[in-house]
Amino acid sequence: MKKIFILAIYPAPYRMELFEQILHNFDADIFFESSGGDFRENEWFSKGNYYLLDTKEGSSAFKSAVKNIYSYDFAAFYDFTTKQAIKLITKCIIKHIPYVINCDGVMMSPHGNPVFDTIKRFLVSNASACLASGENAKNYFLRYGAKESRIHKHTFSTLHNGDVLSAPVKPEEKSELRKKLGLPEDKFISIAVGRFIQLKRYDYLIKEWRNMPENNILLLIGSGSEEEKYREIIKSYNIDNVIIEKFHPKEELFEFYKAADVFVHPTSYDVWGLVLNEAFACGLPAVVSDHCVGGLELIIDSKNGYLVPMGDDKLMCERVSELEKNKVLFGDMSKNALKTIKNYTIENMAKTHISVFEELTGSDNN
Repeated sequence: MKKIFILAIYPAPYRMELFEQILHNFDADIFFESSGGDFRENEWFSKGNYYLLDTKEGSSAFKSAVKNIYSYDFAAFYDFTTKQAIKLITKCIIKHIPYVINCDGVMMSPHGNPVFDTIKRFLVSNASACLASGENAKNYFLRYGAKESRIHKHTFSTLHNGDVLSAPVKPEEKSELRKKLGLPEDKFISIAVGRFIQLKRYDYLIKEWRNMPENNILLLIGSGSEEEKYREIIKSYNIDNVIIEKFHPKEELFEFYKAADVFVHPTSYDVWGLVLNEAFACGLPAVVSDHCVGGLELIIDSKNGYLVPMGDDKLMCERVSELEKNKVLFGDMSKNALKTIKNYTIENMAKTHISVFEELTGSDNN
């Protein structure tokens, strides 16, 4: 079995699930630059393949791996622009060790930093393979000198094969879910899911929502530093059609998606926005800011949702109203959302990564 070195920033759950599937095909030492949360006691880190650089044991294992980098068939960098990654990739280039780089998503600026752009061109153009989450990531790699033949697009998602519904939720099922969750049964509910931080722009959407008819409910699910600010806005403007709900684990969260009608995402910047995948998996049409890369990749305007200019919260609300009034359009968009997302699963993402790794090593690992 081929041996590979992997470096990523932190062990996000979807990343761990991807790596678990890679481990079925490769002997891998997987390092994370930080825990990114309370992962130290997680069962994954008792298996011997995973290491945290911000622990004594992980740091020691990393130093040993770097010293013996020749013992690996290749290296893979899932976040290739960190200082740690740049340093190690440079070593790989000098020592002629093949390496793979990954991009989950990106929104390119027309004006870059000349110094950093030079560094990225150096890293990208020398990569043996580039893993791209979609067209935006592909164009990013091309911009920095990757050969098109070395770029491999893959689906990017937190979903598993069984997470995507086969058909939109029936009205009676939606009604039962709303009873269970304590949501109004006779309202048109738009759901927004994410961290309560300034970047997401939920405060602006709440202010605009006060102009929506009372039968249009905005359900905000999440947590974060801006929550008190949202509650103050609701109180100050005497808004009674906005509900704030705490964050829930995936199984419970999907019940809220299924109970809702439309997904809204006013973000000022998301390198992807995986909540859109989740909403589509539950058959929700989406109204999303054009600063959400996932929206740029997945939304076909007027087919499965709408893209709106970032900051145009009035238009976002107008699009929601259109979907409420046009039942035929709403039904078609719901079906199309499911069609769009059906192949965006961790299993399919892993297949692409494993295929690229096998091609690079000249082996199918059988």
